[in-house]
Amino acid sequence: MYEAGSEQINCNGALIELPSLQVVKPDANIDWLLHIYFTRRQFDRCRRLIARELNRHLNAEYLYFVQGLIDREAGNNIEALRNLQRAAELNSKNIENIKEIGRTLYLMGRYSQALSVFRDAEQQSPRPDHEIFHYLGELLYRSAATQPQLEAARQQQKEAREYFERAVQSGKKQESYIRLAELYRKEKDYQKAIDVLEACLHLTPENAEVLTEISVLYLKINETQRAFDRLAEIVNFAGNCEPKGLLALGAILQSRNDVDGALSKYSQIADAEPEIAELWNNIGLCFFKKQKFIVAISSLRKSIWLSPLNYNALYNLSLIYIASEQYASAFHTLAAAINLRKDNAECYMLLGLCLRKLDDMENAFVALERACNLASGNMRHPLVFLNFALFCFETGRLALATEHYNRFMSHAQDLLLPTEYKFQATKLKSLLRISTHSQGILGDGDDSMRAGDADAANRDVVQDELPLEVNAVVSTGN
Repeated sequence: MYEAGSEQINCNGALIELPSLQVVKPDANIDWLLHIYFTRRQFDRCRRLIARELNRHLNAEYLYFVQGLIDREAGNNIEALRNLQRAAELNSKNIENIKEIGRTLYLMGRYSQALSVFRDAEQQSPRPDHEIFHYLGELLYRSAATQPQLEAARQQQKEAREYFERAVQSGKKQESYIRLAELYRKEKDYQKAIDVLEACLHLTPENAEVLTEISVLYLKINETQRAFDRLAEIVNFAGNCEPKGLLALGAILQSRNDVDGALSKYSQIADAEPEIAELWNNIGLCFFKKQKFIVAISSLRKSIWLSPLNYNALYNLSLIYIASEQYASAFHTLAAAINLRKDNAECYMLLGLCLRKLDDMENAFVALERACNLASGNMRHPLVFLNFALFCFETGRLALATEHYNRFMSHAQDLLLPTEYKFQATKLKSLLRISTHSQGILGDGDDSMRAGDADAANRDVVQDELPLEVNAVVSTGN
């Protein structure tokens, strides 16, 4: 063990005096001494020793190797690359020389050359080397991010993931675990990402960054309690969470309808790092929950200003505009959201409702019809069919209204819908005079209404009372 400022090292309980440069014999092998100076970061002594021994040393490979590492530490990558290449010329079979050349090229931003060097190192390495696998994965991941061809990018990303998996299997490099989890998350395989990061915790049990990422991934799969437990671990040993952790904690409280508790967490983030788009998106939804539309709109507009391509913020802002009856603003916001996700059925449904409020019935029909086409086979959004059925009834398309009411019932039968939605569907059913005695359209006798009840409902419900309001039939969550 070395103590700073001492000229002795403790080796297995014995103190060993380090020789000075003056007493080292010219023909002695001084690689061990050079290594000690380098690990002690005494680079000036390293340089003097290298300068003295370079011309008379029998094997200059290690001298060039250490000189290259010192130059790289000093930021002189060009000179470092030159010295490392000299070391590789003296011994082309030394994998460490090739690996350090690859690292230097990586630091210089010459990624394609670095990738070629690490591929050569992989072929020459006599055993699996986790560092080689990690850098190959890193370089392929970078290459995939800048690849203009989608298929080639996917292939490179897949190869990068395979190299990170091999790096994790053959070594214990924390960065490999984090990168592999990042790739799984990008592929929306959240459970595998969680498993990788849980394994990483065996290396660093109190790593706040890894614990925070695990909690965020648990939120992705709606495991809020596990996410909360991981965040509690961070608070136990660190006393507080970083902004990302506070954001996840606020989202958990928000999902439990603890709006004030969520806002308290978000206020802590806003004081430290206010330029986070997701933060203002969540704040906007909290104020929307409290029916404070002006503050909610301001928060979501700030989120969009920070991240103009944030689909979630655009979608949520359009919901608030519709709830506050600002249909023209909602139309423009939804148009921007649809440009980002052209296959989202809910956006087209909201667009149709906006156009209906703006008295553009023809385009409203087109938008709602498109929403139903996109939602076909999607069991999560039965409200698309309910809204289209309501619109068709209002415009006199009774056959279409009946058809889409039946589609709503078939999609909603296995879902736990709010009572309000079921009430609106029952009102529509009564207006359409659907019952088990008419054409057998509904198979559930408990939900059917008698003809007399349907006639009474028709007399009681007028056109202006149709349940077509967005805040009545559209979920405010995203």
